Amino acid sequence: MSRLRPGALRDAVGVGLREWRTVAVLLWANWAVAGLMIAPMIPGVLDAYGHAPLAVGKPLLSTELLLGLGPVATRGGTPTFLAPLLLLAVLQTLLAGGVVWRTCARGPFRLGAFLGQSGRLMLRNARLSLWLLLLLVVAALVPAGLALLMKALGLPTLFTMPGETWVFGRPFGVWSVLHLAVVALALALWRLSLDVGRVLLFRDDVRATRRAAWRALRLVLRSPVAVAGYAVLGGLATLAVLLAARCRASLPEGNGGLALLALGVGQGVVWIRLAFQVAGTRFAAGLVERTTPAAVDLPPTERSTG
Repeated sequence: MSRLRPGALRDAVGVGLREWRTVAVLLWANWAVAGLMIAPMIPGVLDAYGHAPLAVGKPLLSTELLLGLGPVATRGGTPTFLAPLLLLAVLQTLLAGGVVWRTCARGPFRLGAFLGQSGRLMLRNARLSLWLLLLLVVAALVPAGLALLMKALGLPTLFTMPGETWVFGRPFGVWSVLHLAVVALALALWRLSLDVGRVLLFRDDVRATRRAAWRALRLVLRSPVAVAGYAVLGGLATLAVLLAARCRASLPEGNGGLALLALGVGQGVVWIRLAFQVAGTRFAAGLVERTTPAAVDLPPTERSTG
């Protein structure tokens, strides 16, 4: 059984914060997808609000204006989701190789090297994700089955309790929190296996993705403490995102300066999520480095930090 190295979580978060160039590349990819989503709406919004006759006397980004976007969208096009989300999945798979390179390698960030590693590993990362979809199904079925069993026994879970409990009752009881912990651990096991598999593809230059998937799963199953640590890392990410989102929601409505501030804080929420994504990859790389010897000797700029 692998033990969690003291400071592993701190080191992972530190890498996520230091690798701001890597996070910036991921953020640009999210901006591209978001731009494609809202592109069909832009002509209609400009026609309605471009000269601001409907916005006179109303705070910028006010609830009243945002609720008025519905009729505007019907006249000028509605947001598109399917194609941009498919593009986002492709970009996430593409950039995963570069993220692993940055969390495992030494040396300064170089965009050319980042994109080179991304392209080199893209197809292997895609096949690895398809193999580990089987694990995701199992990870989803276990807490779902437990929720049905608890419901049959009259025990509450966050996914089976009625809506009025959320408003008038106490949704976070002992049993519901325990079930939520099972959900978090199941998702952490799947995601950590995916990150470990990506690290193995890069560090050991594994080409048989099925073998890499099973190696990653066996390594994670032998490291339950690491799974718990990865779940804690995910909890920290969720808490940080919620706190930043709460700060965004508390900003007052007003002029253009406040709107730009709100936009910046909103992008900060996305930045935090992506920084923790990089931190999770570094956490997986640390687990691999502690438990398995390197199968190939990487060049100095790509060698694992150890």
